[in-house]
Amino acid sequence: MCGGKRAGAAALLIVAVAGAAGCGSPPAAPLSPPARMQRIGHSPVPSVVLTPTGARRIGVQTAPVAAVPPSTSMTVIPYAALLYEPDGRTTVYLATAPLVYTRRFITVDHIVGNLVYVSQGLTPGMRVATAGAEELLGVQNGVGVET
Repeated sequence: MCGGKRAGAAALLIVAVAGAAGCGSPPAAPLSPPARMQRIGHSPVPSVVLTPTGARRIGVQTAPVAAVPPSTSMTVIPYAALLYEPDGRTTVYLATAPLVYTRRFITVDHIVGNLVYVSQGLTPGMRVATAGAEELLGVQNGVGVET
């Protein structure tokens, strides 16, 4: 008789655990992707929009575009901001709003050490991505939203 009580208690325990597993909170909603492409405002160019988690994961950092004295038409950026498209065009990512980065094609005049002298495409005061830019380009080119 004692074995029958144990078997009954074990069966009751299994039913209770199985029932509890189905109760409680509904399944968690899927997490939003850490990056997405979105057109912002009237811009014809889609921007990469990061979540705060996505920005932390790729370690995105920016630096200001500087003027080159005495020339007012040329600017300078850190070499780390410069990216090359498969067709050889040069580009950077501008920080256009918090967690929003927009690709901008530029014309490089020359490079000296870690500085890139830009003749077209940037104005002083803009901010370019210097870390995480490769990942932004990957999102732009559809490599994926995993960062």
